[in-house]
Amino acid sequence: MDKQKALELWLDEIGNQQYTYDFSGKKIKRDDYLQNNQVGWVVSYIKPIALGGPMDKRNSIIMHFRTEEEKGLNYPEFVIGHKKYLAHYDKKDDFYYIEEVLEDEDD
Repeated sequence: MDKQKALELWLDEIGNQQYTYDFSGKKIKRDDYLQNNQVGWVVSYIKPIALGGPMDKRNSIIMHFRTEEEKGLNYPEFVIGHKKYLAHYDKKDDFYYIEEVLEDEDD
């Protein structure tokens, strides 16, 4: 995705903030699109294109470049750091999203 389209997605999803955090908690900076640095980010796909995911906004997600590397082609379950995540598809509203899997605490 070219930088202009990526920044349009940033504005639509995040607003005019210079910094934010991706779903895994990694800090990202608006100006560092495609930068391999501490706050660099990419636009990726929740359901990988290689696994039949659509190549459009309803499947797009902004994430730190390291988060994308850790996620790889894993779908719907994957681990980032030591946290488990599960990707979902909302049929009614036709979009993909990610939730952290919270472990039940033992009593």
